[in-house]
Amino acid sequence: MDQISPLVTTPDDEDDERDRPFNAYRFAASDNAKGIVAEAIKLLLDYEKRSGLAKNKRRAVDQETFDLTVDAILSDLMRHHLVEYPADIYVTRSNRVLGTKSRYRPRAYSKVFPRVLDLLAKPELGYVSQDKAAPILGGSKSTVIRPGPTLLARMDDGDISTEDLDEHAYGETIILKRLKDADNYWDEGGLEQYDDTPTTGRYRHELDTINQWLAAADLQYDRRGIPWPHTSFDIGDRRLRRIFTQARFTSGGRMFGGFWQQLRKHERRQGLRIGGEKAVELDYGQVGPRILYGMAGHLPATNDLYFMHGYNQQRHGIKKVMSAMIFAGERLDRFPKDTRKLFRRGDRIGAVVEAIEANHPLIKDHFHKGLGHDAQFVESSILVDVLLELRAKGVVALPIHDAVMVPASKVSMTKEVMLRVFDAHAHVQGTVTVEG
Repeated sequence: MDQISPLVTTPDDEDDERDRPFNAYRFAASDNAKGIVAEAIKLLLDYEKRSGLAKNKRRAVDQETFDLTVDAILSDLMRHHLVEYPADIYVTRSNRVLGTKSRYRPRAYSKVFPRVLDLLAKPELGYVSQDKAAPILGGSKSTVIRPGPTLLARMDDGDISTEDLDEHAYGETIILKRLKDADNYWDEGGLEQYDDTPTTGRYRHELDTINQWLAAADLQYDRRGIPWPHTSFDIGDRRLRRIFTQARFTSGGRMFGGFWQQLRKHERRQGLRIGGEKAVELDYGQVGPRILYGMAGHLPATNDLYFMHGYNQQRHGIKKVMSAMIFAGERLDRFPKDTRKLFRRGDRIGAVVEAIEANHPLIKDHFHKGLGHDAQFVESSILVDVLLELRAKGVVALPIHDAVMVPASKVSMTKEVMLRVFDAHAHVQGTVTVEG
C-alpha cells in the first residue's frame, strides 16, 4: 500500500472497518486548532535546537513546508480520531515515492515528511504514535499512525470538533493508475504520471463542476432507527476523484469519494436525506454484460442475463463468475475468490464457464479478453453524464459507481435519464432497479 494520494474507496466488504491513506490536504481552520498546530511547531523547533538536530536555520520556503507538514499530519489525525476511530491512517515513508516529483502529491507530503513524523513521535513530544513497516519482502510498505497522548490531551483541552478542521479544495482529481508488473508478485500497482491533454482537461472540468455542485447540496443524515454499529463519517466530505486504470484514460474511470460511499447500504438507504427528502438508490442492472453486448454490436436476447437453466439457485454465483470472465485475460481455470461457496458441491468452474458461454453465444468471443476495464470506462462515462444532466435539471444525485441516490420525489425523472444515457453510450437498452 505504497499510496500517496488521499483516495477514499468503498471496501469490498461493507462491514469491514478499514484503515485509510493519509490525507495531506487537511489543515487547522479554527483558532483552537491553529493553536494546537502552532504550539507543536514551536516545541519541535525547540527540540531540534536542544538536541542538535538542526544546526542551521531553515530557509523560509523550507520552514513553510515544515509548518505545512506538521499542520497536515496533526489535522488529519485529529479529524480521523473524531470521525473514523478506531481505524488508523497509513502513510508511506518511501524516499523513492516522496522524493520523486508527482502531480498527485501535495507539498505537505514530501521527502521531509518522515523527519517531521519522527519528531512528532518522539516520546518527549508525544503528538504521534507510529507503527513502522518492517523491511520484509512482500510485507506492508506502509507505516500506521494514530494520535499520541499529547495530541489527544490538546484536543480535549481545546474541545476540538470536525468544524475546527478543513480540507484544501485543490489536489488532483483525475487519477491514472499504472499497470502492475506481471513479473513482480509483490507489485501492488501505483500512480502513473501523465501530461494534460484536452481529454484530461475535459474530465477535470466535468468533475470540478460536479464537486462544486455537491459541495453546496442540502444533505442530512439521521441515525435514528439504524442498528449499531454506525459508520463514522464527515458529512462535509463530498469531493469526488475519478480513477482511471491500466495507464490509459479509456480504462476504468469510476468516481470515488464522498461520505455516502463510506456508508453501508442499509445506512445510506435509511438515514440519508437530500433536500429534506428520503434518499432513494437507483442501480443499473447487469452493467458489465450489457455493455459487453454493446461492444460486440449485438442486443441481449433476454432481460435477465444472469439467469441460466440448470443454475436457477446460483444466480449470484453466475453473476460473479461472469464478471470475472469479462475482466480476465485468460480462460478461468478456478472459481474466483469467494465464489466457490455460491455453487453446489459438484459444480466445476469449467462447466460453469461453458454454460455461460453457451447462454451468451453472441459475446462468447468477448470473454477472457480483459475487456472489463474498458466496459467500466463506458459505465463511468455514463454516470458522469447522468450526474451532469440531473444537475441541469436541478436534481441532486450522489454517485455510487453504477448507481445514484436521489430525493424520493425525483425517482421517475432519474430513471428516465439513466435509461436514456445508458442507451446512448452502450448502444443497448439498460435496466434500472429502484432499491428499497
